[in-house]
Amino acid sequence: MAHKIILNLPILGNTIIEIRDENLYHFFKRQFANYIINVEKSEIKSFINIFLNLENLFIRNCQLSRNIKFQDNSFKFVKTAKTQKLTFVYDTTNSTKISIEFEKKLLYYLKNMMKTKYSMNHILFYQTILYPVFSLYSMMDNYFSVHGSLLKVNDKYIVLTGLDGVGKSSLTTELALLGHKVLADNFLLFNGHTFVGLNMPLRLDLDNPISENIIYKDDNLKEVLFEDIEQNTVEANKVFFMVIGDELSIKKIDTNTAMLNWTLINNGAGEILDANLFCLPFSYQNILSPKNSIDENLEFFMLSIPKGKIKDGVKEIFC
Repeated sequence: MAHKIILNLPILGNTIIEIRDENLYHFFKRQFANYIINVEKSEIKSFINIFLNLENLFIRNCQLSRNIKFQDNSFKFVKTAKTQKLTFVYDTTNSTKISIEFEKKLLYYLKNMMKTKYSMNHILFYQTILYPVFSLYSMMDNYFSVHGSLLKVNDKYIVLTGLDGVGKSSLTTELALLGHKVLADNFLLFNGHTFVGLNMPLRLDLDNPISENIIYKDDNLKEVLFEDIEQNTVEANKVFFMVIGDELSIKKIDTNTAMLNWTLINNGAGEILDANLFCLPFSYQNILSPKNSIDENLEFFMLSIPKGKIKDGVKEIFC
């Protein structure tokens, strides 16, 4: 017996995800808690099924490379790792259906013994659910993943981005404690003009000062879920590239410098890189879209904050 979850996702609308694995289901239910409409029982043969009632998402039949071929509104590919084999089958003949088969290898069982159940479900959730959902956004309107947090500060949308360890989560936490809205953390979808933020839980260290909205906690981390969501696309006003510096400073940068920074940051964040590699064939379908240009009204800034001075940065720049 499997679980059938009906979601109302930004732009995509009603999306059905069927999950056969019990542990993965409970992990998924926490991650997408803000979007769940209903949960039912289901019987499926595949490990995961994803349904979306949008017709003809693929623009054309084409062969993108030696191994990537779209034909007759269908696409099949296999991802083989040392621990597992995943087979993805996309069928967009009438509506859109993604079927995913999961084959475990011996190394998977060994890794499962060594790693925590949380860690294994976390990896599996990304590979079998989150990245395929992102690919639907890529097919629809050429969205790709960027590393950052989306917040609503003083009625304006801002994005915080940067390499791991620069204080992005700390700054996001400080803004949340001041009453500003956290709309998404870590994964953002961007097509050059608009952002889509899926509001999943923030994974925080146990010593993080946030003590409310905790939906999960173990010996290593806690998950905090804010209820603020945006069902539509968002046009951000400013993007802040964070670095650790000797002094507090903010400097406006041009779009070319910003895109170079973002490329480096996204390649340096393993989960973001994996998401974009997964979605690349689907984005490439829409490569000639006029939305591939960057919105000229979007402003980019380098934000330097000394280590341990996050609160000073918040007061100086955002309040």
